[in-house]
Amino acid sequence: MEARDQNGLTEREFLAAYKDRHYPAPYLTADVVLLSEGRDVLLIRRKGHPFLGCWALPGGFVNPDESAAEGALRELFEETNVTGYTVDDIFEIGLFSKPGRDPRGWIVSDAFLVPVKREDVRFKAGDDAADAAWITITRDGDALVFPEGVRLAFDHADVLKKAFALYDRIGR
Repeated sequence: MEARDQNGLTEREFLAAYKDRHYPAPYLTADVVLLSEGRDVLLIRRKGHPFLGCWALPGGFVNPDESAAEGALRELFEETNVTGYTVDDIFEIGLFSKPGRDPRGWIVSDAFLVPVKREDVRFKAGDDAADAAWITITRDGDALVFPEGVRLAFDHADVLKKAFALYDRIGR
C-alpha cells in the first residue's frame, strides 16, 4: 500500500496536482573565476545587454540537462575558447542570489574557481564576449582593487572577493 500524506494523497497524486506557480522558479546561471597566482583573473567584456561593455566573469545560463559545474565549463569554452578542465578541476565558490543582482529578473548564479597558471591558458573572445583579457587585481586587506577603467557587471566583485578567499584557503 502506498504512503498517503495528511491530505490522503499518494506521492503520484500529490505531484499531479502540484502547482509550481506557488513558488516561482529562478533562472540558474554559472560563472567561472580563472585565477592565476592569486591576482590575475580572466574576464570577458560583454558584447550585449545588460552591462554592455562592462567586464564580467565568463558564465551564463545552465541548460536543463547539465549540472551547474558542467554549464560553467561549457560557458567558459563558449566565451573564451578555454578547454582542458573538468568538473574535477574546479572548486565551488558559492551560490549568489541577492535580489536585484541581475536586472533581467530572478537569476541565481553558482560560481566556480579554477586555479590556473596564466601561461597554460590560451583564450580568445567568443559567443557574447566582445573581448577577453587577463586583469590583475590587487588586494588591500579584504578589499579588491581593480585597474582604472575596469567596471564589473552584475555582482561579480562579490564573487571575486569570495574566490580570492577560497583560493587562499586551498593553498594554490
